[in-house]
Amino acid sequence: MQLTTAGAVVQDPDDLAGLRLDTDLDADGLRKALVATGTGELSDGGTAYLDVAVLRSLAVLSPTAPGWSERWKVMIDDARDRGLLSADGRSVRVPVSRERR
Repeated sequence: MQLTTAGAVVQDPDDLAGLRLDTDLDADGLRKALVATGTGELSDGGTAYLDVAVLRSLAVLSPTAPGWSERWKVMIDDARDRGLLSADGRSVRVPVSRERR
């Protein structure tokens, strides 16, 4: 997912193995953008918690490969197994990747 001050976009909804948050925002800007877009919250400078329902709703806006829903479920189960899913299952912890302009 890419997050800017203009909003959030899932760049490649079929790449469920490479889930991360790409941004060129500093920590304060990222924190504000996550709240403003309702996509999640910043955990620290290197990770964020993304709202699973919002992430899924953004991902299905783009065409997806056959079997995407099943692969999504596998990704969420894997995140749970790896301790990346919040206790309530509503957020997933992802690395923040800083883009350079």
